[in-house]
Amino acid sequence: MPESSFPPLSARFSEEQLASALPVLQQFWQQGQHQSFLSFDQTRLCYSSFRHPKPRAEIVLSPGRIEACQKYREFCFDLYQAGFTVHLIDHRGQGLSDRLNPDRHLGDVADFQHYVQDFALWLQCHILPQQQAPLLGLAHSMGSAILCRYLQQYAQHGLIGAVYCSPMFGIQSHPLPKAIAEPFARLMARLNRLCSKQNWYFPGQSRYKDKAFTGNHLTHSQVRYQQFRQLYLEQPQLQLGGVSCRWLAQALLAIEELQQAPALSLPQLLIQATADPVVDNKRHQSYQDKHQEQYCELVKIEGALHEIIFESDALRNPLFRALNRFFLQLGL
Repeated sequence: MPESSFPPLSARFSEEQLASALPVLQQFWQQGQHQSFLSFDQTRLCYSSFRHPKPRAEIVLSPGRIEACQKYREFCFDLYQAGFTVHLIDHRGQGLSDRLNPDRHLGDVADFQHYVQDFALWLQCHILPQQQAPLLGLAHSMGSAILCRYLQQYAQHGLIGAVYCSPMFGIQSHPLPKAIAEPFARLMARLNRLCSKQNWYFPGQSRYKDKAFTGNHLTHSQVRYQQFRQLYLEQPQLQLGGVSCRWLAQALLAIEELQQAPALSLPQLLIQATADPVVDNKRHQSYQDKHQEQYCELVKIEGALHEIIFESDALRNPLFRALNRFFLQLGL
């Protein structure tokens, strides 16, 4: 495999440098192209692009649930400095894209397939026509399920590889066992549909709350955690709370379809956070087992929490090493 002429992907700023680097990251974000389009059902979706003058590749980034594109400023900056053009989308119902309910904090979707249709339309109409370099998919959590379902359903997807960070290929049901939790989720969605025109929060879920760093289950990095909380405080239109009953039922259905679909033929990389309390890591292994005949690597980052991209430097650096190996294997 030829050695890349581009610098390896790395963290351009340490945690200690991030506070002073914020103006640089804000300026970088402002220089991007921030646009929107109407999806198949006239839902307005927002996306951002950072076009490198001589890209080694282009990355389409599919964020997780709750997340807005702006949260990825630092990671986009790191990717751009390593020679990548980066495109990100705000999924329907979150970020700056149209919300689906009068309660803007309710995490909801009528059908998980709508996320996939949005993603396909975005790529086919707004990314692929202007493509200048090989295209790679990179996703986090719920965004990984969206990216994977897109690849499974669209044979002419145009991607040369896919990276899934903490992929939502299964959802933790603790403290309930799955045998109870999943039928209960479907029952609640059915009751909601029969009893009310308003969508309900799933029991235990609520509107957005500005939670303290202590005890969070997302990252060990206090500075990265506080920066994205500050972002949501300064731009309250980005805030999103807990999930609806139908979102959870739709997500569970999509996961089963994802796990049962035929194996993909393109190279894939799964990055697992071993201390993740959000997604079911066992389903990563079952997904990889299905792809034994194709290249599908599972990399475990010991001790990492759910948001690997926003982890502490010590836990984020293994992510960059895994990504750099994958880029080289793809010839980038």
